[in-house]
Amino acid sequence: MKRVFSLFGVLSLLAGLSLMGCQKDNSTGPASDQPPAGVTNEQSAMVNSAATDEFVTNAADVYAFADPSVAPTNYSDATNLSKTDTSITPLRWGRFITSVTRTIDLNVLPGDSMAVAHVTRAVSGTLKIKTSINGVDSVFTKPFADTSGKNVIFRRVARDTKKYWLNWVPVATSLVVGGTSPMPANNGIQVTKIQLLGGGDSITITDPEAFWLRYKWLNLYHGGRGDVPQFALGDSVSVTVTLLSQSSDTDMVALRHGFGLQSLRYERARMTLASQSGPDGNGFYTKVYTKSILPRFGMGSFYVGVDALTKATLYDSNAPYSASWWGVPYRMY
Repeated sequence: MKRVFSLFGVLSLLAGLSLMGCQKDNSTGPASDQPPAGVTNEQSAMVNSAATDEFVTNAADVYAFADPSVAPTNYSDATNLSKTDTSITPLRWGRFITSVTRTIDLNVLPGDSMAVAHVTRAVSGTLKIKTSINGVDSVFTKPFADTSGKNVIFRRVARDTKKYWLNWVPVATSLVVGGTSPMPANNGIQVTKIQLLGGGDSITITDPEAFWLRYKWLNLYHGGRGDVPQFALGDSVSVTVTLLSQSSDTDMVALRHGFGLQSLRYERARMTLASQSGPDGNGFYTKVYTKSILPRFGMGSFYVGVDALTKATLYDSNAPYSASWWGVPYRMY
């Protein structure tokens, strides 16, 4: 199973990021006799490789949670951005990213044959909301500062002192996990589990940054918990999300998918509340949301993104921004 929904908003910023990615891709390929720009040893080669990995390049794991416009919760720019979300009070909203700062920390494991690159991003921007409450239109904005993290695992494949930049290759990835910064402080909502079923396989994830999904197409890593999901056109994919929320109200949990630099399509759909219990001793309710989708875009790497926001984040102009989001990589073939 492999599939991934690359998502992005802020098109001008993405265009710049895309150009940067193209420049990197054209500078030095895997078979080049010269190292990539700025690479001087094995460690910097792995950092460069982590930054240009297909599930990291151009911050696809972050822009999966950005929007091209203020739109209804259920929308697709491939169909009609103006349709009304009738499941709740008419609501339009969008998350717009204005700044992303990336840090990559590398840890070579004992034995010098495996290494882990941790990719951290500080993400800031503005959440814009347009809603109608009791027949009165209201438009307001909230600044946000999110953090995200994910891991890429590398395997040593050679000890060539001349072409040292080819000695390590990325062989597996974790999910991306993000939300209100700092986490979990100031966070009234927390995704705790994702179950994904499709393409004849299923995965259940409770530890997103420690759940390794293998790059099966490389056949170089046999650890981890499974393979990067991959789906064929027409596959039905079912996503179930469990979260903790401090609110007894139904929160806004959206499933994002179908984003890609080549497809230029945006998909966001509201997930359905299936069950709720609590509160527990800490005041958290346990909620389960579900949604099924039909990936219908061409070949490539994408993310399925689960984007959970407290109801107050969208409906109360005085309430703090509180969000939790996970992204599951996958491939279409």
